[in-house]
Amino acid sequence: MAGLEVESVEINGVDTVLEIEITPNRPDCLNILGLAREIGAITGKTVKGPKVKSVKTSSLKKLIHIENKKDCSRYIGTLIRDVKISDSPAAMKMRLNSLGINAINNAVDITNFVLMETGQPLHAFDHDKLAGGKIIVRRAKAGESIVTLDGVERKLDPAILVIADSEKPVAIAGIMGGKGTEITSETKNILLESAHFDMGLIRRACRSLGLRSDSSYRFERNVNFEGVLTGSDRAIDLLLQLTGGRLSGREEVSVRSKKIVTKIKVTIAAIESLLGVEVTAPKVKAWLARLGFTVTAKGEILTVTPPNNRADIGQDVDVIEEIARMIGFNHLPSKLPLIKTTNIAVDKRPREIKDKVRRILTAGGIDEIITHNMISSRSLTKTNMADLKPVRIYNPLNQEQELMRPSLLPSMLQVALTNINRGQKDLRFFEIGKRYFIDGEKESVGILLTGRRTHDWRSSKKEAVEIFDIKGLVGRICQSFGVNPTYGPTERASYDQACAATILINGKLVGTMGKIDKKVLNNWDIKNQDVYFAGLHLEEILALPSKALKYQPISEFPAIVRDVSLAVKKEIPYAKIEEICVKQGGDILKSVQFIEQYLGDKIQSGYKGLVFSCQYQSNARTLREEEVTTIHERILQSLIQDLSAIRR
Repeated sequence: MAGLEVESVEINGVDTVLEIEITPNRPDCLNILGLAREIGAITGKTVKGPKVKSVKTSSLKKLIHIENKKDCSRYIGTLIRDVKISDSPAAMKMRLNSLGINAINNAVDITNFVLMETGQPLHAFDHDKLAGGKIIVRRAKAGESIVTLDGVERKLDPAILVIADSEKPVAIAGIMGGKGTEITSETKNILLESAHFDMGLIRRACRSLGLRSDSSYRFERNVNFEGVLTGSDRAIDLLLQLTGGRLSGREEVSVRSKKIVTKIKVTIAAIESLLGVEVTAPKVKAWLARLGFTVTAKGEILTVTPPNNRADIGQDVDVIEEIARMIGFNHLPSKLPLIKTTNIAVDKRPREIKDKVRRILTAGGIDEIITHNMISSRSLTKTNMADLKPVRIYNPLNQEQELMRPSLLPSMLQVALTNINRGQKDLRFFEIGKRYFIDGEKESVGILLTGRRTHDWRSSKKEAVEIFDIKGLVGRICQSFGVNPTYGPTERASYDQACAATILINGKLVGTMGKIDKKVLNNWDIKNQDVYFAGLHLEEILALPSKALKYQPISEFPAIVRDVSLAVKKEIPYAKIEEICVKQGGDILKSVQFIEQYLGDKIQSGYKGLVFSCQYQSNARTLREEEVTTIHERILQSLIQDLSAIRR
C-alpha cells in the first residue's frame, strides 16, 4: 500500500510481467529504474542500476538549431559513425517483447530499451539521409506533411513541433520519427537525439494528429530535464558496444546553465496532524533519504530537497504524502473526522413552484423536455436575439456550446425542428430551466406549441393550435398561484408583432408569449406551420406572496346571467374590459365569461365587436332582478365612459 497498484501479473516465457497503474503525476515511475527506486525505498534494499559512462568526445558546432527554446528547452545530438546494423542480442529482444515492443534492429532496439529502462525518449536518425547533415527544431509550416514510421502520411500545421533538416520535416517532435530517415541495414552513421520538449505542445499535437507513442506518453507527462543527458549517455554506451561504431562528436543546446533546486520546509507537527501518527525527525529523514531526497533538520523543522526526477513535489503536503507511502497507507489509523453539524434552513418554495408548474402542464397534455444550457451565437442570431448580451464561455468544447443561453427559445426551436424533420409535426412541450445573464441565473419555464390542437379520429376538422391555447396555459399557471395575469404589447423581435404580448402580474413583467415570426421560422428551416411560444420568469412568481387556498362552498342560490354585446376600439385589450367589470360588479359579480369576437362589415372601421356574459350570484340569498339590473347598468356605463364603447 505505497501508491503503486499492480493491475495484473503475467508469465511471459521465462520472465514475469507486472502491469502497474502509474498516476499522471508520477512520470518518474514510467521506467524500470524508477520502479526499482520505489521498491528499494519501500523494502530497504539497495538499488543496483547500470553503470553509465560519461561520454567524452569532441564538441560539434552548428549541428543543432532550435528556433524557439520554449518549445524545446534541451536537445543533445550525438554523432556515431561506422556503425553495423544487425539483430539485437536475444536477452534484449526477450525483454522488449515481454513489454509488447517488437525488436527491429540493434540501433532502434537500444533507443526503446533505454526508454523503458530510464524513462528518457530517444530517436536515432540515419545521418546520411539528413539534408545538410543538421537538425532544426521548429514549428511545421502550413502545407507540410510527413510519412511517419508507421507508413502513414500526416498533414502538419504550425501548431505542431517538428524535427527538420535543411529541407523538410524528418520527425514529429516527441511523437514519432519519419520514414525517410529511419535506421536500416544500409545505415552507416547515426545521429542520436535526446531532448526535452514542452509537454503541452506534445499533448496538443497528439490530439490533433490522433497519434500517440511510448515516447509521447512520457513527454505529455514531463520527462526529467536532467535525465536527457543520462539517457543519451546510456544509449551511446550500448550503441558503441552493439554496433561497433565510433563516437564522432556531440552538440548540446540548453536553456538552463545550472540545476534548479527546490527546497521545502516541513514540520513534524504538520506531518503528525495530517497523518494521525507520531513520527520523529530521524525517522522522517531516513524514509525520505531512501527515496532520494536530501533532508536537513533543525529541531522540529525539516528542509527537504527532492531529487531532480520528482517534479511532482512542490509543497509540504507532497512531502508528507511521500512519508505516508513509506509508512504504508494500510498502517495509517482510520478515523472519522470530527465535523460539527449545523442545521441549514432550506427554502423549499422554489422547488415547490417548479413542481406545481410541472404538474399543471403535464396534466394539460404537455410533454417535458430537457435541453443543453449552452448554445451557439448562430442559434441566437437565427432567433432574432442577437441584441441580448449572453454570458460567453472562455474555453468552449465546440462552437455549438459557446454561450450560456439567455433564453429557452433557441433550444426549444432546435427540438421542434428535430421532431418536425422526423415526421412529428403536432408538438406540445415545455422546459423548466435556467437562463443566464451577466448578473446571474434566472429560473424560467418555456412552453412551445405547434401543429394540430388534438388528434381525434372521430373529428373530421383538424384544428391548429393558436395564441389562445398558449394563453390559456399561462393563465392556468398564474391562477394556480392566486393571481390573474394581464397582457400588454411587446417589441420582442422573435415574435410576430400582430400576435404577441407581455405577461404582467400586478403591473410587473413576468414573461412574454406570442406567435414566432415567419422570418425566425425560415431561419430555422421550419416550414408551413405556425409555432407559438411562452416564456415565464419563475423568479418573479417566486417573489409573489404565497396565498393559502381556502375552501369555498358552492352557492345554493340561483345565478343570473346577463349577456353584453359591445363595439370597442381594436387596440383595447379584453383584459381592460374584464378589469372594469370586476371593479364595478362588487361582491355579487362571480365571473366574466368571454363568448366571441366579431370583425366584419357591420362594425365600423377601427372597432371590433365583443360578446361576453356576466354571472351574478350570492352565497347568502337569492338576488333580486332590480339589484342585478342596477349593478349591470353601472358596469355598462363605465365601459361606455372609460373606453368609448358602443352598446350593440
